[in-house]
Parts: sequence; C-alpha cells; structure tokens
Amino acid sequence: MNTPLIAVLAVCMLLCPFVVADAALPGDLDGNGFIAKEELASSILAILSSGTTPPDATLSDLRDAAWMYVHWNGTARTVTDSSGKSLTLTRPLRRIIVMNSETLETMRSLGVKKERIVAVDKFIAQKPEFFPEYAGYPSVGSIWAPDYEKMLSMRPDALFLYASVSRAECDEIERRVTASRPSLPVFRIDCYRPETYLEDAARIAEIFGEEEKGARLAAFYTDALTKVAAAASSSAPPEVYFETWNDYKTVARGSGYHDKVTMAGGANIFRDNPAEYPEIDPESVIARKPDVVIKLAGSGKYIFGGYSGENSSRFGEVRNTLLGRAGWSSIPAVRDGRVYVIHNAVLGGPQYLIGVTYMARWFHPDGAGDLDPESLHRMYLQEFQGLDPGLAHPDRFVFPAR
Repeated sequence: MNTPLIAVLAVCMLLCPFVVADAALPGDLDGNGFIAKEELASSILAILSSGTTPPDATLSDLRDAAWMYVHWNGTARTVTDSSGKSLTLTRPLRRIIVMNSETLETMRSLGVKKERIVAVDKFIAQKPEFFPEYAGYPSVGSIWAPDYEKMLSMRPDALFLYASVSRAECDEIERRVTASRPSLPVFRIDCYRPETYLEDAARIAEIFGEEEKGARLAAFYTDALTKVAAAASSSAPPEVYFETWNDYKTVARGSGYHDKVTMAGGANIFRDNPAEYPEIDPESVIARKPDVVIKLAGSGKYIFGGYSGENSSRFGEVRNTLLGRAGWSSIPAVRDGRVYVIHNAVLGGPQYLIGVTYMARWFHPDGAGDLDPESLHRMYLQEFQGLDPGLAHPDRFVFPAR
C-alpha cells in the first residue's frame, strides 16, 4: 500500500464517527466480497472532489472500509468463538457490551480502546482499582440478573458472554437478545481457563485486528509458563492441600484449581475425589500429611487484600488460624512452615500465571531461581493493563510475601 493512501486512510479512521455495524460490506463497490485498493481510493477521491460535506453514513462507511482494508485485508472476518460457533463480521465492532471481566481484561491487554465498549456488567463497574476507566460506566446488570431493556437500548453491535461457565444463564441471555436483534453477534469467549486462554486471546486479537499484540501477549505467557515448567520438573512434586475460601472445601481432578496446582508442580492430595469441589473431613487432611498447604482468599468470609489492598493484615491472621487448627501441628506443611495464603485475583482468570508462579516457587524452592512472580505481576500490570505496577505489591496478594 502506498504512503499517501495510508495517510488518507488514517484520517478517515480518525475522523468518522462510530456507528452500529450492518450486514453490508462497506466500500465493496462491485459486490465481490473484497474491498480493493482501487475501490477505496475511488471512494476517497469522490468525497474529496465533491466540494460538499458528505452525510455521516457515507463517512462512516468509508471509515469502516478503511479499517477493514488495513486490518482485515479488505474482506469480512469469520471468527470461531470458544463454544465452536462461527460468526462473520462485515464491519469492525464499535459498540460492544462485555459481561465477562476476564474477556475485558484480555481486550485491554490487546489494546482494545474503552471507546469501543458501551456497557459492562455490574461487577466490572464495581472494581475501580483494577478497572478504573469503567467506574460508574453504564451497567447492564449481571449474568444472573441481566437488564435486557438497558442492554438493547445501548444499540450494541456485539455482545461478549462466557462459553463454559454459567452456561445456562449465558444461553438464556443469547436467546433473548438475538430474539430481539437476530443479526447481533454474540461471542462466547471464556478467557479464564489456562488450557485455552491463549486460544481465546488469539480469537479476540483476530476480531479487533490486533494480531501483533496478540503475539506479544502469547510470548509473555509462554515465557513465564516455560519457567514454571522448568521449576516444576526440578524436583519431586510435594503433596499439596489446597483449600478454597470455604473452610475444608477443597478441589479435585476436573477443577481449574487442581490443574493450577499440577501446573505448578504439586500433587493435590484430594485429586481422586469424585467431586470437583468436595467438602472434606478435617481428619482426612491430617491423615494425608500434606507437604504444602494453600489457602485461597478473595471471597466468602475471606474478602481482603487484592487490588484494593483493604485489610491486607488479615493474610497473616488467616495463616495463624490455619497453623493453630486442632491436630495440624503434626502435618509436615505446618512443621516446616510451608502454609500459604493467596488471593484469587492472581490465581483466577488471565492472571493465573502469576499465582501459578508463586506456587511453583513455594513447591520447588531449590529450582525456582528463575521465578520472580512480583516482577512478572508488575510487568503484566504496566505493559499489558496500563495500570500502576505498584498495585502488584506482594503483601496484597500472598502471605508470607517472601
């Protein structure tokens, strides 16, 4: 593409207002499904030579055509979401509703601007420390209590929902909004499962024409997880008792937390329990003699720390309570001081690699020389989230912090 044409395209993409996408391929003058350079140049020259201000709709079409020419090679873009559904876009997305905080976080990692988002779910709007730009933003309720009237009044050109969590609720939202707007693309993308996270991020990068940033994000994750794998293979896996924010509720094979313990090089002592999140007899923990204990904070009666930093002193209090549980003095983890509390903010969603890095360092201290979870966290916040790296202070997320 020649330099003068690029300059004109850039002006068009900056000046024309956002509009709701429709089914036509803008700028495709001959209807062959491809916006050629000659077609785009002809449209631009027609506007420049007319001597009059064209209608907003004409400018909007030209802006979308220019964007597609630059980012999608002048063709429609078909994307398969996490549920296996294929959606074809004939215009860039400019009015998006996101009801999945992990997807919004990933969009921010990929450079998707706030101006493209017209509404979020209420929980995103309630996280001013991590999503400061969305504090007080238009909310359309939650997955469990959606505000359909508000949702449709925002005139979205796409809706993003989970694919595999709260599936029944998300299915119902998709059914109802598409009954009112049959052509509305509804993307089902998770962005919280480690095994599919980079695939989900690549889907979002493809939708927004941010493949280069997607490759950079993938390299960041791959490098961090390669170091975790090296530490995890440096010694035999310790036996680990992982307790959720509900006392004596643990995890087994099939749960995300079990997978993360395994990824970090630990052996979950309740891995073979038939329930994914079993409630267990306190005596069974003592009988299985874990080498390491991990307690999850961030919800239930353990809401403290995290990005707000509120009541972070409770990390130490919770650990002391664990150490003082009846009969626990005989557990190797207590005897050796290997009892830790970790906030779910760095173990769930896209930030799982930070929590996994902390756990790998705890599980394999002699092979963890290349692991620096605090620096990893700071880099993630600064380079991918555009946030103050000081928010990554370990005292807000783990205890003991060192």
